[in-house]
Amino acid sequence: MTNMFEKYAADRQTEKKIGKIVSVDAALAEDEKRTTLSLSLTVSDKKALKMMAVERETTIAAIIHEWVAEHMREVDT
Repeated sequence: MTNMFEKYAADRQTEKKIGKIVSVDAALAEDEKRTTLSLSLTVSDKKALKMMAVERETTIAAIIHEWVAEHMREVDT
């Protein structure tokens, strides 16, 4: 039988890693005004974004910002 807390422990470890990364990203983006965006995702999409952020040592917000910047360049060209 699987320990019912294993999933929560794994999620907590991911959150700790993200917490360390957030302070770095916040320092890099201090010069630009921020706003809040409510976004509805599937659970699996959110987990995938979290894992991508952890692997890249960044935040979900930074990944979305990168995506927007890439697509804005496509529109501009």
